[in-house]
Amino acid sequence: MSEVYFIKAQRPRYNKSESLVIKLPELLDKVGLGNILSKDALVAIKIHFGVVGGYRSIRPQFIKQLVDYIKNKETHPFLVDTWGLKHVYDAYFNGLSYATVGAPIIPANGVKEKFYYNVKLEGAYHISEVKVAGNVYDADVLVNFAHGKGHGSCGFGGVIKNLALGCTTKDVRHKLHDLEKLEEGTKKFQEGMVDVARAVLSNKAGKTVHLMWLMDIVEHCDCAPFGLVPIVPDIGILASKDIVALEKAALDLIDQAPPLPWSAAEKYDLKPGENKFLRIHGKDPYIQVYAAEKAGLGNTDYKLIEV
Repeated sequence: MSEVYFIKAQRPRYNKSESLVIKLPELLDKVGLGNILSKDALVAIKIHFGVVGGYRSIRPQFIKQLVDYIKNKETHPFLVDTWGLKHVYDAYFNGLSYATVGAPIIPANGVKEKFYYNVKLEGAYHISEVKVAGNVYDADVLVNFAHGKGHGSCGFGGVIKNLALGCTTKDVRHKLHDLEKLEEGTKKFQEGMVDVARAVLSNKAGKTVHLMWLMDIVEHCDCAPFGLVPIVPDIGILASKDIVALEKAALDLIDQAPPLPWSAAEKYDLKPGENKFLRIHGKDPYIQVYAAEKAGLGNTDYKLIEV
């Protein structure tokens, strides 16, 4: 079984030491991030910068805690996302800058999305050659910090989607979305995301940690320029070195959670224990989980360890 570490949003007592943002370094220790950081390593932190109008993305103070943890290991972290220079301005609007988080904010693939490395895959589902964002490929260590939420194309946007749509180029993203137009398009899109994630991780063996922010869980992606009422209560933060185990644990926790009133949960009459994003989007998010396991990216059997 793969290990997935978990800090619950629901805390046992009123004390600063119980704050999620204060406990984050303990989670990072448990998952072993410090063990893969060597002096002067370049550390890419892949998050979603959000867009102007949205406000349900990862809060800056959590990102700063992560940055400080990495810098304390005498390494050099930087934040990345795709869409070129334009998305850096989105990051500034959403409170992310060197002044607020202590790390540079740079495009994953250059200001015009033209900086990439071609990675060829054996046994790909649909995309056998992937353009991997250059600033991610060049990093010595990758921290994949995703916000768990719904997604119109694949049901759920988590750690797999954070790499697949955020660490490549515009034309590869278009190839992925073109797969949606085919027969069994949802399945093909999710399998294509696995291809891209495989390519992104191809030179990061033993040098990647995956984190999932299971807070502000809404039905649409952080690229949506509006705010929504979360469909379930805040769950917490997950961490693992296994991208598959983490994705499955996140989906399981969301599906087990009670629905929140005044949200899309009321519209779809969601219940604890059902596949919530399949109900909302008509697309089963577990397809990408099992496709990633089949591709050798990890294990769906996991042990959830509370920190």
